[in-house]
Amino acid sequence: MSDAKLITGGGASIGAAARAPLAALGKRGGGTAIPSQDGSAVGVGVILFLSVVEIVLVDLMLSSPWARLVALAAGLVACYLMTGFAVALSAYPHRLADGALTVSYGASFHARVPLDLISEVTQRRVFSDQQRTAAVDGGVLSLPVMSTTNVVLKLHGTARLEAGKTVGEIQEIRIHATDAPGAVTFIRRAMEGTLPAAEAAETAGPPAPAPGQVPTWLRRLRWAGLLVLVIEILLVTTGLLDWRIAAGILVVTEGTLSVLGLVFGAAFISQYRKLRRTGRGRRAALGEAFYSLLPPPIAEMVRHEVSVWGILALAVTFRTQAGPGERPLGRAGFGWGAGALAALLAAAGITLITRAGVSPLPIAGTVALLYAAAAAAAFAAAGTVRPHTVGREGIVLRWGMHHSARIPFTAISHVQDEERPGQRPAEDGFRVPGRASEAIEFHFREHVEVPARLGALRPVTTLVVPVADATAARALIDEHQVRESR
Repeated sequence: MSDAKLITGGGASIGAAARAPLAALGKRGGGTAIPSQDGSAVGVGVILFLSVVEIVLVDLMLSSPWARLVALAAGLVACYLMTGFAVALSAYPHRLADGALTVSYGASFHARVPLDLISEVTQRRVFSDQQRTAAVDGGVLSLPVMSTTNVVLKLHGTARLEAGKTVGEIQEIRIHATDAPGAVTFIRRAMEGTLPAAEAAETAGPPAPAPGQVPTWLRRLRWAGLLVLVIEILLVTTGLLDWRIAAGILVVTEGTLSVLGLVFGAAFISQYRKLRRTGRGRRAALGEAFYSLLPPPIAEMVRHEVSVWGILALAVTFRTQAGPGERPLGRAGFGWGAGALAALLAAAGITLITRAGVSPLPIAGTVALLYAAAAAAAFAAAGTVRPHTVGREGIVLRWGMHHSARIPFTAISHVQDEERPGQRPAEDGFRVPGRASEAIEFHFREHVEVPARLGALRPVTTLVVPVADATAARALIDEHQVRESR
């Protein structure tokens, strides 16, 4: 293979991490920047806080002055480098310059791709479950952000990639850009030679938020309250400070939390109004506005807890989550295995408190057992309380405790029986969790987004749905499609 087909780069670099804070503060490099990250303020804050706590704890453990100085120096260097790796995510964007596109993932990976190797650039969202920052699989180099890429670069034939530990033969590159349409436009113009050399980096920046989308400033701020609260708890409970200083810190942190409460209250009202203007119902808008104020992992935990009690409440009142006019498409019925487990856990909890008596330890054990019983009961009842349904405008698929996807009829190309029973769907496909004797397969005209981990959305073109009777399910869908087309 000739040098013209060689793509070179590098892997994780301590030097690049060390330069990242200065690069973020100083003037950026030449060419056109294509940002791939929304920012790293939260990561930097977490690293700085943990580093300070670590330095203080190590200092308290050491008695020798020289050992404390060495530990302090090592802690500061490690803090700076870790901060550099976090800052590098935004300090080193993808960049168009000198007839090449440099694709990057902070200080962890970069590769220089000559533009004359690129045959086509398109916008297409692909979900990836790879564990590495950059990986070559099946001739594809993938650099996902939050497990998602949205720009695809196809090459003229096969090229050899040599970038640190990432090597292989590739025909396609998938990257993530905060503004995918803008990135595609800039790369195409660079390939055509119509991109001015002095194009401002900010022109490829993130687009204005769509109605209902969480603003960037709010996404960065929603970790602040939790961090302040954790700092307050650690400083007071570890005894690092005497009570007078701790009292002062308590006043400051509580004041900060109060200010954040006002800011979040105003943001909640603003998000609710935006969502209502987009056509969301009152209940849906309230829920989405509330969860937008929480960090994604915590929002996922809160959704799960709320769903447990919501499912139980619907089950005991013999109701379901199906909307008015929706007909059930099918889903697994009551889970007798999980129901039996719930009964056993509840019996164990009651036995513990009656046999061991009322004391802190038995009470804690009983609460844990009864909560586990409630969660198991909710899981058992979820199949009947949360059915797949067909309505006037489309199909609603529900699985797990709270996941759901709304599929409009206009997005469906065709519906068929599962093509490859029991096999894992392709990378642009998704199998709805559930057990049934048969399954139907949806094919879409364009990408449809379904929930993935921690609230992330995964774009798919095919969707496999387990159902008890595939023929009856397809007939019901065809009936509603014909009715809506009239």
